[in-house]
Amino acid sequence: MASKKGMAIASLVLRLFTILFAAGCIVVLILDKAPNGGDSNVTFRDVIGYKYVFATAAVAAAYCLLLLPFTMYRACCTGKKLVRGPFLPALYFYGDKVVAFVLASGVGAGFLDTADLKVAYGDFFELFGEDFKDTPLEGFFNKGYVATALLAGAFLCMAILSKFSFPRRPPTDATNKGFFFR
Repeated sequence: MASKKGMAIASLVLRLFTILFAAGCIVVLILDKAPNGGDSNVTFRDVIGYKYVFATAAVAAAYCLLLLPFTMYRACCTGKKLVRGPFLPALYFYGDKVVAFVLASGVGAGFLDTADLKVAYGDFFELFGEDFKDTPLEGFFNKGYVATALLAGAFLCMAILSKFSFPRRPPTDATNKGFFFR
């Protein structure tokens, strides 16, 4: 079995990587633009799936930033907890799982929306006898794939982290049988 300090350091590294992947996803989405004819540009705000990818990356980064000081204290101070009691382990346990599932839904939305829009625009351009690969929209959607792949990296880190956040005892009281059975 791994030591408490080793688990705390691994948890810290995974939280940092989650923040980096989520921040990278946000940066790629913000910088992703394609000319739309005339003066306007197509941005991530014009695609609902990309808005959701942006929101899930922001939620994951904010959650990891919120728990980063507690994880850093635990990693630096030989596995000691900054906050005693059942609140912080329960937050780690349930929060990591909820954020991992939110990230997974963002990854699915990003990949599927990009694939669907590329097919739809490809068919539209074919209708007029043009090749979709020659347009700036192809690069726009490819950057959407990059942003979603970065979000997938954040999900992978958070999924591994949710396995580390499992407490030795369940977050409920030992005499309590659970929420439904009292």
